[in-house]
Amino acid sequence: MHNHLKPSLSLKFIFFTIALFFYAHHVMADYIDKTLSTGQVRIHYSNTAPSNCDAILLAVGTAMNISSYDKLSEELILQGYVTVIMDHAPGNMTKTSSTKYAALANDVKSNLSSWLGGSICSSVTHWVMGGHSAGGQAAQDAIANSLTQADAIFSIDPYNANNAGYVNLPALYWGFDVTTCFVDKNNAAKAAYLRSQNHRAFYRVDKKYSWGPCGYSPVYFHCSFCDDHCPGCTNCVMTPQHFFVDIASSVKKFINATFYGTWSKSALTLNATTPLKLFVDSEIP
Repeated sequence: MHNHLKPSLSLKFIFFTIALFFYAHHVMADYIDKTLSTGQVRIHYSNTAPSNCDAILLAVGTAMNISSYDKLSEELILQGYVTVIMDHAPGNMTKTSSTKYAALANDVKSNLSSWLGGSICSSVTHWVMGGHSAGGQAAQDAIANSLTQADAIFSIDPYNANNAGYVNLPALYWGFDVTTCFVDKNNAAKAAYLRSQNHRAFYRVDKKYSWGPCGYSPVYFHCSFCDDHCPGCTNCVMTPQHFFVDIASSVKKFINATFYGTWSKSALTLNATTPLKLFVDSEIP
């Protein structure tokens, strides 16, 4: 009896664990697509999201669209946030317009609760705004010029941020210690971090190469944030899932330290699988 019982219990435990993982990563997640006169949005949310929540608005990068960031969005909603992927210039390759960014962000702010039906995130406690690449530059300029009201910034490797405006909000950036996809590492997330004049954090991913179908390529690069990378910029290997998990975990630490706890480097320090270095406030990359 004993010898037959143990495998049965073990199998039940394995099936239960798999079911739990599947439920957490799939059943709870949902999204709504909206097309407005100011652009397109994909709203990612969890059916268990509270009525009061924090919302994250991320603008897409050059040549990308609202379906390009599902993997990152799913990890963000698992942390408890409603995540809105915004395309303020659908059909156009260029996404750097701060006025178009602001117009769409303001529409999202006015309509998000009604889009979600009123029971999920009926009241947004904090608006965290930013974007990827060109969308990150647009967000930086829109917020710097007071075109839209945000409570904090979260951007992933904003493009040519050395020419973007100075912002005076708590700000979080992810970027790289290597130039990829024609995006200069010194003019992207690093530059945006240096143009932030409030609490600021920069998670800089280490330079790491490996052999793959595209040859000897960076493991992490400017388009790693996108589900299928960017047109003309890929290492021919899909981004490891831990990269999205680490980003979402850092966002939670950032939001908690900014709005619900005490701001410090220790509060932002991440036990990450992704090799990276954290810079905070006066620290210069």
